[in-house]
Amino acid sequence: MARLADKIAEHYQYIGIDRDILITGAILHDIGKISEFDYKVKIDYSDEGRLLNHIVIGVQMIEEKLKNIKNFPDEQALLIKHMIVSHHGTREFGSPEPPKTIEAVLLNYIDEIDSKVNGIREFIAKENPGEKWTSFHRLLERFFYIGKNKEDL
Repeated sequence: MARLADKIAEHYQYIGIDRDILITGAILHDIGKISEFDYKVKIDYSDEGRLLNHIVIGVQMIEEKLKNIKNFPDEQALLIKHMIVSHHGTREFGSPEPPKTIEAVLLNYIDEIDSKVNGIREFIAKENPGEKWTSFHRLLERFFYIGKNKEDL
């Protein structure tokens, strides 16, 4: 996601995208998942994860780290936290606030692109390599064209 954010920031540099905030958001947006999940025996939600979720945990983690950085600009801290809070896009999808900066809007779409492409690739990988089309993907409500060489995807 950070590489994609960098390329998108370069593309939109003419409108003054804050590349540093966008890439920081791409790197840190899911940082709270470190504590949201318990990895000891199997991957499952931790108590903290079930009670707070990765967005709240992530903001708390950022606040703790920023306290140790002398004279960190308040506005930058607020914008970084907003990137975490808004990266799911809407309240319906789990964001306490919708994206309210261009960088936050871009991060939301970068996260969505990354999630969708990886999900589709995983779906295709489970399909019969001899077929040109996948089975029906219920969540995305469509078949996907694999073509001749699924291994090339």
